[in-house]
Amino acid sequence: QGYSEPGSGSDLASLRTQGRLEGDEWVIDGQKIWTSQAQHCQFMFTLVRTEPEASKHAGISYLLVPLDQPGIEIKPLKMITGQSHFNEVFLNDARTPADWIVGERGEGWKVSKTTLKHERNAIGGGSQAIFESLMRLVGKATLDGRPALEDPSIRERIAALEAWVWAQK
Repeated sequence: QGYSEPGSGSDLASLRTQGRLEGDEWVIDGQKIWTSQAQHCQFMFTLVRTEPEASKHAGISYLLVPLDQPGIEIKPLKMITGQSHFNEVFLNDARTPADWIVGERGEGWKVSKTTLKHERNAIGGGSQAIFESLMRLVGKATLDGRPALEDPSIRERIAALEAWVWAQK
């Protein structure tokens, strides 16, 4: 999840990462921090200010961004233990399809609150609860105007994730 930003602390609504619609793509500029395991991920759900004139909690969109592209740099944050679970993610003209938005444009704050609620409910519930929460989110996503779950490559990745989740039990 690309939520936190430098200088924002726990005030997610103060985010400064910008997204502008250019044709059929969002173009994103900004920085995220404390992004867990980003160095191992292919995609990141990202909070982006798409309506700069809107009030603080409005005008934020919830976008799915592919991480393996020009314009994205992931820098691990080395902890005192020597491990690097957290990362900084820099987005410089990063792109994602216009329809890789979860929820409505400018209403990402609502989506993020739902995500965090499910995440908090899943704490202590193990991998299965987290997987189920993720599936509820993915079930709402679209890809090229169709439900994302209709795409065979996405279904294949989800099946692999589900197999991993069940193997953890």
